[in-house]
Amino acid sequence: MNRKKTSKANRKISAREKEIVAQVKAKKNKIHPFDDVNNWLLDDFKTPPWSEQKIQAFQKRLDSAFEAPNGIVLAWSGDRRYGDVFLNEKGEIERKPPLLFAEHKVNDRDYIYISCPRWLLMEVLHGSQLEASWEEASMVNDPVRGKVRIRPEQPPEFAYHHFKIIAEHDQTMLLGETPRCCERMLAQHRICYGKYREPSDEDIALVGATRQNMNNAGVTQRNDEARTKKVLMDGTVATRHFIKRAREQQAQKIKDLMLANAETFFGNIPKLIGTTKTHKELEHIYAQALEQQDEERFA
Repeated sequence: MNRKKTSKANRKISAREKEIVAQVKAKKNKIHPFDDVNNWLLDDFKTPPWSEQKIQAFQKRLDSAFEAPNGIVLAWSGDRRYGDVFLNEKGEIERKPPLLFAEHKVNDRDYIYISCPRWLLMEVLHGSQLEASWEEASMVNDPVRGKVRIRPEQPPEFAYHHFKIIAEHDQTMLLGETPRCCERMLAQHRICYGKYREPSDEDIALVGATRQNMNNAGVTQRNDEARTKKVLMDGTVATRHFIKRAREQQAQKIKDLMLANAETFFGNIPKLIGTTKTHKELEHIYAQALEQQDEERFA
């Protein structure tokens, strides 16, 4: 006699299965300690979650992708070796964490720096690239004390600028769109730090692509060389390259926004020129025009 099989939909879920499902959901919804803002207030996160050996192994991969040692470095957000150098109220040289979430003044001389626990890729600049503007940036006008020096007299041998905050952001439907989490933070005039993730092949690929773009543009960068006029010139070219790259990325986001809202930005154009082209054909024309405009701007 054939027994009728019970369908999966009608089968009763055992208590053990319910427990497993609950554990999976809890694990999925569990906040990583590095994503809990309350933890940021309790811990200074000076110690990175990777061993020095693991950091150095990843750094070798970055050096290989960038085709130069210490051009782009992996840094932990609480490691002050990579932060901005300044003089405190006592005239002592200090460094801030390279990624600050908040800064609280305890008294006239002391501050508490709260760091957001994230891995960073930092662009390394040779000190010679800072010499021209260092002195001007070192002096400020204090309403009580007058002209006050806030930086040491000589720039550091190396300075570090943010290249990328390594984090996981909400997925978007279209390539080039701003992640939803970033949009939410932007609406609140806040920085989006995303969710914590460890450095990966994705970051190596980004550095490799950047190196390729620099090679195509004829840019060289060797920050381990002695300070010379050539190093200063090469560094200036490299800095211009990164500024240009940032502007191109910004322009791309603006183009994507305009094309996604073509009716708002280009609504009157079809009436003005009396065209009978379809909406899709017009969008293609708009995209070509914007692309040509950027080619002329960034040539």
